[in-house]
Amino acid sequence: MRVLVFAAHPDDELIGVGGTIARLSQEGNEVLVVIFSRGGGGVAAEERLGEEEVEEARDAETAAVARLLGFRHRILGVREIIDRREAVKEAVRLVREFKPHLVFTHSPWDHHHLHVSVSKVTTEAVWQASTRAYGQLGEPWRAGAVYYYEVWDLFTKPHLLVDITPQLEVKVEAMKLYRTQLKVFPGITEYLRSLARVRGYLAGVEYAEAFLRSDSLPSVASSGAPFPRPPAAP
Repeated sequence: MRVLVFAAHPDDELIGVGGTIARLSQEGNEVLVVIFSRGGGGVAAEERLGEEEVEEARDAETAAVARLLGFRHRILGVREIIDRREAVKEAVRLVREFKPHLVFTHSPWDHHHLHVSVSKVTTEAVWQASTRAYGQLGEPWRAGAVYYYEVWDLFTKPHLLVDITPQLEVKVEAMKLYRTQLKVFPGITEYLRSLARVRGYLAGVEYAEAFLRSDSLPSVASSGAPFPRPPAAP
């Protein structure tokens, strides 16, 4: 299975879906993470680094996290999504090129403006990629589903809970590799552990991650079994 993850900044993919990425990779699936921004502004004030220095540091951190969790990644280097149409076209191209079976992206109800923009752009792009639109960008490809992940704004009624109990520690260790972010978000490793425990409680396991399924791509029943079979009579 091929899995495509869209993130606004380096570390968003880890906070929201890092345990699931690690699990998917360990199970032999191919995971590609596409990061829009290099995160040049994301350091604590006392670091006193210029934007280019920050970007270089965060690029190196992302590469280290990718090696640890087992995913490939691309950084688009977009500081803001100004031309939404061009951003959608680039995401369509990526979807048709990688041909994912599952797509993960930010929640459209997030408070961060770039998180919301990435969510809307990629959700539309996954749908557009399944149509005949943008024919110059490759053949249509329909992903099986789009799931939203949570970063800071949490879901009240998640649709999917993924058991990441065996992957929780590697997720925490990966967060420590994002060294520039540890002062920006003090207590972040405790946050990851605590949220995973809360999600795990809902799932009946020790640790989990939560997701909402987008309705942009309705489920399609196969011709062989269009509807679930009713239970056998007692």
